[in-house]
Amino acid sequence: MKHFRKILVANRGEIAVRIMRTCRTMGIETVAVYSDFDRDALHVRMADQAVLIGPAPARDSYLNIEKIVSAARLTGADAIHPGYGFLSENAGFASACEEAGIVFIGPRAEVIRALGSKNEARKLAQEAGVPIVPTPAEHEFPKLIKASAGGGGRGMRIVRSAAEFQESFAAAQGEAERAFGDGTLLVERYIEGARHVEVQIFGDHHGNVMHLFERDCSLQRRHQKIIEESPSPAVTPEIRRRMTDAAVSLAQKIGYTNAGTVEFLLAPSGDFYFIEVNTRIQVEHPVTEMVTGLDLVRLQIEVAQGATLPAAQPEQMGHAIEARLYAEDPANEFLPSTGVLHVWQLPEASTALRVDTGVEEGIEIGVYYDPLLAKIIAHAGDRESAIRKLTHALRSLAAQGVQTNREFLIALLENEEFLAGRAHTGFQLPASVPVDEALDRVFCAVARIYIERSEQSRRSILPSIPPRFRNNPTAAPAMKFAIGSRDHAINPSNSVLEVLTSSNDHVDALVFHSQGRGVRYRFHICQHGTDYYVRSSLGQRHIQRLPRFPERTAAGQHQSANSPMPGQVLRILVAEGQSVEPGDALVVLEAMKMEQTIKATIQGVVRAVLVKAAEVVAPGQMLVEIESVEDANEHANSSAKH
Repeated sequence: MKHFRKILVANRGEIAVRIMRTCRTMGIETVAVYSDFDRDALHVRMADQAVLIGPAPARDSYLNIEKIVSAARLTGADAIHPGYGFLSENAGFASACEEAGIVFIGPRAEVIRALGSKNEARKLAQEAGVPIVPTPAEHEFPKLIKASAGGGGRGMRIVRSAAEFQESFAAAQGEAERAFGDGTLLVERYIEGARHVEVQIFGDHHGNVMHLFERDCSLQRRHQKIIEESPSPAVTPEIRRRMTDAAVSLAQKIGYTNAGTVEFLLAPSGDFYFIEVNTRIQVEHPVTEMVTGLDLVRLQIEVAQGATLPAAQPEQMGHAIEARLYAEDPANEFLPSTGVLHVWQLPEASTALRVDTGVEEGIEIGVYYDPLLAKIIAHAGDRESAIRKLTHALRSLAAQGVQTNREFLIALLENEEFLAGRAHTGFQLPASVPVDEALDRVFCAVARIYIERSEQSRRSILPSIPPRFRNNPTAAPAMKFAIGSRDHAINPSNSVLEVLTSSNDHVDALVFHSQGRGVRYRFHICQHGTDYYVRSSLGQRHIQRLPRFPERTAAGQHQSANSPMPGQVLRILVAEGQSVEPGDALVVLEAMKMEQTIKATIQGVVRAVLVKAAEVVAPGQMLVEIESVEDANEHANSSAKH
């Protein structure tokens, strides 16, 4: 059996860090690759060597096969681990590694190629006796359109009527072409109320194949997983036996090696259908590690070195569940969020709680890469205890400076349908968390106390001036704050809390509840300009201090289409002088692997296109200026008179 001395990790973020940690325990050196945007990233500093493969912003640097293979040669790496993502399922990349005499830690190129097309994978599954999702009749709805060459929700649409089929098909095809370079689509029957259940498989180079049980990944947004658990609450021992046998049968038929996942839809009837094979390690692999006690990355490396898989099937121990923390805004259709991560505090890790992350406090979250900040994984003897541990961990986690889905995840884990194990792929939870105006005012009052203390501290530089000195008898005015779109005016005297102690970074206070009794809390505060990031066990708030006298806004402006998220302009679909109707597409933006089409909200005429293709835009930035029909007619009449 060969032994690797050095492995290049062809990825970034938490998966790169996670692979490097295992390499360290195995005594294997690591090489990082990075774009200029990631120059100071954690995975770069953690590696023994690092090679720059792309200038800023270089969104596609990590997909440059030639540069990655060249970096491996330059540093003398024996093998390349692609992590997960596009390169991990790229047969061309696996072939390039082989031609360069470098081991690709994953399946063989011909296996990746055979399974890379969902159409071809369906045929192979049928030949192996694995049931597949039926192809619907022409007038049968709902249908599911999906890209044959990709995953991650790209190029996927649910169609519920013939009227929307053509538009959905064209949109899915265009998205698939841009994302995967292949616009081939697959149309399947959409299984209502189905669970998304996947089986972890492993194969070695000696003909052995084994499964490591199932994971339930039914809770998704934008067809991307956010909660994963094992075992599945919907899988009985009999279904588990049949499903894992089917996964192993398919893997044996194609001579599968290394890590992979066979994905199924589990119908309410108990029937299951093959979806696809992911020829890589999955984002959610820690769930399987928790219930089996195995290090799957170590197993990947050992198999690539020529080791034989364990002869005995491991046991499934207890219950594990994972939540993905993203930089995104659930209240705004889960659009990505960017900015500086000013506050980043993780819950304490243990054998029963794990946090995988590739970010640090102070790092910039940009528009070019996936918005995943961390994965939090909890393990316990039963499902209820594991969920409770994960919920507590999320409440203990502080992430401020960008919008995150933390509160959404907590609400999801506390939802009665989910707790009862009944959530499926069509499960919907309101994205917006109910507003607590009274609690918002408590946080704003804490911000005011912090500001007053800071101002008093600055005044202490002049000891001859007494505290709270004013040169007029007017009482201190209310301070104005904003939390999201809600404004709050906080007076100096308030009855919501009583300050006990305060310092440069926290305020200890009694918060008075409806019964009139006070409970003591510590509020941690981080200030950046007029932004205050306040957190306690009550929650977290991003508070903006508003000017006492806001600037007047000019009246009579045209309607405008603004960017709802930070991103890059992918396509401009209108031109100056063009007439538009409500719902007409204006601009397509892309950020963090997600496309968003900006549409007109009024009938009018395009007066100005204010951006260019490939331009990076900020949230709220004006993209297109539209003059309403009434204004356009008035403008035309005025011009005619002159």
